[in-house]
Amino acid sequence: MKKQLTTLLFSTLLTSLFAQTWTPMAAGIVPNNLVIFSISAVGENVVWAVASGEYYQAPIPNAQHPRILRTSDGGLSWTLLDVEEAPGTISFQIVAVDSLTAWITTQDYGSGGGRGLHKTTDGGVNWAKILNDVSGGVALNRFPDNTHWLAHNRGSIGQSADNGDNWTSSTFTGYQTDEYQLVNSGANMSSALGDTVWNGTSAGRVVRFTNYGQSAEFFNTGLGTLTSINSIAFHDHLNGLLWSRNLAGNNRIARSTNGGANWTVLTKQPGSAIGWSIAAVPGAPGFYVLASNYSHDLGVVAITTNFGDSWTLENLNKPLNAVSFSSPSAGWIGAGRIYSTTQPALFKYTGSPLVGSKEQTRELSGFSVSPNPAGESLRFDFDGYAEAKTVGVTLTDAQGRRVLLAENVRTGLVDVSCFPAGLYFLTVQTEKGMAAQKVFVY
Repeated sequence: MKKQLTTLLFSTLLTSLFAQTWTPMAAGIVPNNLVIFSISAVGENVVWAVASGEYYQAPIPNAQHPRILRTSDGGLSWTLLDVEEAPGTISFQIVAVDSLTAWITTQDYGSGGGRGLHKTTDGGVNWAKILNDVSGGVALNRFPDNTHWLAHNRGSIGQSADNGDNWTSSTFTGYQTDEYQLVNSGANMSSALGDTVWNGTSAGRVVRFTNYGQSAEFFNTGLGTLTSINSIAFHDHLNGLLWSRNLAGNNRIARSTNGGANWTVLTKQPGSAIGWSIAAVPGAPGFYVLASNYSHDLGVVAITTNFGDSWTLENLNKPLNAVSFSSPSAGWIGAGRIYSTTQPALFKYTGSPLVGSKEQTRELSGFSVSPNPAGESLRFDFDGYAEAKTVGVTLTDAQGRRVLLAENVRTGLVDVSCFPAGLYFLTVQTEKGMAAQKVFVY
């Protein structure tokens, strides 16, 4: 038998453990000593995760290969699949397209299994190696236009402009000697918005790719050259958070309000002795969810609704790692290490939707949207609109997918005539602040 398939029905008895916030899922499926390195959700019900052993140098045993955990019913049932086509490798990243299609990166550290990108179109039963190149060994980003892709591994990049059908490989300069990308979770090591990707480095710098990876620029964060940046998340083209750790063991969350060019350490930290994976919540400006990474057994989840000015903490009492939100109501956290048959492989967010808080930072005064519902166009306004230097607009659907991204809207009008009827989240961002509102299109 080529594949070992295991399916487990979710037990409703588990809902009482974290019914108000997080529900444990998929216990007893993933083998011991594996880590959930990445989670990718498509809407509310389709979720993919990749698990691998903790190997960080060659050789990786040939018997080792990535494992895929998948659900298409919101976690009621799960299937575990072996990626036998990638022997001698581990995977840090999975990117799902739909219920049947997903991509993973593979890493062998030069031991022979091969670095590259693998793709499945049958729900993970079979995988084909699409890109056999060092660029496919660590990070993979699918841009919101659902056409462009970027694989990046230090100075090597792979690019596709036709949804992964064809790839080109190239190199770029800028990394210093002994400067690298760092990863706790592939889902949280880089962040993609519009045509832009941000990624941290081991030298306290942030590299920002623009024009779908055609250009790259490095920024010093001021956190120190002996500082590692393992996780970064941007909510829009200006505002993002990162987690860093220096040689003294200081863990710090820092904030940027100008697209990553400058960073400021937060006055209030969610925890001084915890390493974090960071996810921005689509459709909810100022909302970020942090999970303590697998190097720590603290199992802490930190949520901010105001861009890091304050935090709400919860302890799940299990090692955690990857965190991913596809909408304000659909979020997942992975296990940092599986060590028993009763340990959940994932936690599902089951709290109130993370949207609509009045505590959002720098809220635009006098913000209004009309008409709402709208059939043709929306008009927005706020105090001081005429004096604002830049006005960015994002429209996100109910599944957390960005359907519109406009860099500088000077008319106050947003054309919605081409979008299907339904609920959306309109976000307006300027140097004066940000605001978001639910809007309905008919």
